[in-house]
Amino acid sequence: MFLKYSFFLVLSFHLTQASAQLIENTKGYAFTDIPFFNTKFTKGCKLKEIRGKFTFKKQGDIMRESNYVYVFDFDTLGNLSRHYQTSKGDQVTDTNVRFYDYTKDGRLVRKRISQRKGFLSTYYTYNSEGQIVKEEVYRDIDTMNSLLAPSIERSILWNTETMEYQLYEGQYKKKVFNSYGNQYLEMTRYMDSLGYLAREEELFTITRNKITTKYKYSDKGWIEKISVYKNTDPVPTSESHYTYDSFGNLQSKLVYKDGVFITEYQIVYSGLTGLLYSIIMREVSSNFITIIRFSEPTFWDKP
Repeated sequence: MFLKYSFFLVLSFHLTQASAQLIENTKGYAFTDIPFFNTKFTKGCKLKEIRGKFTFKKQGDIMRESNYVYVFDFDTLGNLSRHYQTSKGDQVTDTNVRFYDYTKDGRLVRKRISQRKGFLSTYYTYNSEGQIVKEEVYRDIDTMNSLLAPSIERSILWNTETMEYQLYEGQYKKKVFNSYGNQYLEMTRYMDSLGYLAREEELFTITRNKITTKYKYSDKGWIEKISVYKNTDPVPTSESHYTYDSFGNLQSKLVYKDGVFITEYQIVYSGLTGLLYSIIMREVSSNFITIIRFSEPTFWDKP
């Protein structure tokens, strides 16, 4: 751990709205490209934007502040609508941005990720059970490179996949078909006797390669470890470990690749309020530390 590097940076929220966790990790999505905020929390406190700046620290060096930003924007229903960050580019500052669109009941229907002069957009179609039955990937062309307010000139369909589901007691199967309508993947999900997801198996139809994902939970039912194995390999190709405080707030995420510890995330909360103080990331091999310093958040009910 690197708590000695945990510089406490206050991020204040409405105290009366702190009845739920800000970070949602019931499926292990924290710090991925899938939205990982608790919409009950963000909607309840009318959160509009969280904005921070990066500070960096190399081993043996001093902390160095920057003007690079890290921003989360939310709609009035509490959904994450945009996430972007800036970083050093070859000649100008690079901006990486993601947009998210939802149905009225909060289902993600489009994820748009910036690329050179455009975006890669994935559209999701659901059945009446809330299961994804089609994914379409488009290349959105934006020659003006207007990243934060896209001006899409043309959308080109790159790929389409469809899904079918079969439900059984304690498990269900998902079959995935490519753009030609041919099945290439079958995923089976196994639940334990309490209804928790215990294991997922992905079997590729042609090669018979198999990917197995195992889930381990804490005494309170929070995800403690997710391990991904390929075929019969005894060491997971990737593994994430999570720790929480007594209220269920995510405190850390440790990432391993092929058994090697590579990245550490620490989320520090106030002992007085239980609210978020800071996010700190460490590259283990180099001990390079990235700290996000948050400024005062903005709210929909306070211009």
